[in-house]
Amino acid sequence: MNLEEKPYAHLLDRIMLYVSVFVIMGLSDAAIPILPELSNSELLSNGAASSLIFSTYFIGALLTMLIFGVMSDAYGHRLFIIIGIFLSLLSGIVIIVSDNIWVIVAARFVEGVGCGAFFPAAFAMLSRFEKRGKYFGEFNSLLNLGLAAGMGFAGILVATGTKNGLILFEGLMVPVFMISLMVLVNNGRGDPVSSKDEILSVLFKSRKLFVHTEYFQIWLLSFVLFGSSGVLIALYPDFSIGFLDKGALGMYLASVYLGAMVTSLLAGRLLIRRDNLVRVGLAITGVGALAAVFDPLGLTLMGAGSGLGLVGLVTGVSHLDIEKGLAMGIFNTCTYAGLGMVPLISGLMLSTMGYNGVFMLNVVLLIGMAFLPMGALKKD
Repeated sequence: MNLEEKPYAHLLDRIMLYVSVFVIMGLSDAAIPILPELSNSELLSNGAASSLIFSTYFIGALLTMLIFGVMSDAYGHRLFIIIGIFLSLLSGIVIIVSDNIWVIVAARFVEGVGCGAFFPAAFAMLSRFEKRGKYFGEFNSLLNLGLAAGMGFAGILVATGTKNGLILFEGLMVPVFMISLMVLVNNGRGDPVSSKDEILSVLFKSRKLFVHTEYFQIWLLSFVLFGSSGVLIALYPDFSIGFLDKGALGMYLASVYLGAMVTSLLAGRLLIRRDNLVRVGLAITGVGALAAVFDPLGLTLMGAGSGLGLVGLVTGVSHLDIEKGLAMGIFNTCTYAGLGMVPLISGLMLSTMGYNGVFMLNVVLLIGMAFLPMGALKKD
């Protein structure tokens, strides 16, 4: 369907994307302040179990984002947005009703698969619009607002019940699912931009794009920016035991996303080269991560830097001469590879390096990335 045939279709798509990303992210992050309570296992330490629950979500996304990105190009982006919302709804129910750590881990994996269906399709849809930089900023701002709301409300509501934050966002997910179905019926699945017969060939093509000399720097930057900043988010609940209560912890962790929300809106409107935007974002993220070792207010600064970095990176990817679903699939795969693998590895390193050592290692990685060449981000 041509969007020009229905002038309001553009607006409906944006409403669907904006509302959905807020609630999906709120539900996913409502588990973070209660990670120690969800991590009751005789086989793993609390730190390792918390990292496992945190990282499994991103591993589920990592394993599916590329294939779903390519399939959304062939079958329609709106269809895969619906699939992502449904899987998030389903996994949230399981996490709420179960107290078994391995069932929770499996549900977080399914939630990650839903994320793998949603994000490449959502970014690909926004890539079609002329004002994509502005819309990426708005989308990322609501993404971070959802993360902040999930973190904050979970920390506040834990006094009334451990999983009440999860229950709140699960309740919001039901009308979001209904809205998305309405948009699907009204606007259709979306115009395919590739053939169903080309899915395997496009996937084979993605192997070359992963190691492409120019593009590899973008994938590496995405991996480190979100992986290393994710380490502090995953481990801070255990690190802060003894000097922060649950309410304060939830608010400080929420400030990561509030900082990113503000800078995402600004980044979408700034007349600054994308590579410079990413450099500044990496440097600020690294300084914020360092400050957070000494004071939790550093988390806000870390979030502000990541917001700048994400908008710079995703806008750069949208200008690459690659099919949009494929490009966003690779980008999100690398982002979630970082979020899935770096916190998990860091959690396993705690026994030898301690929290301060692990945090400092990731600070060095973040600041070091700011000095890499970023030629691919300058492409128009």
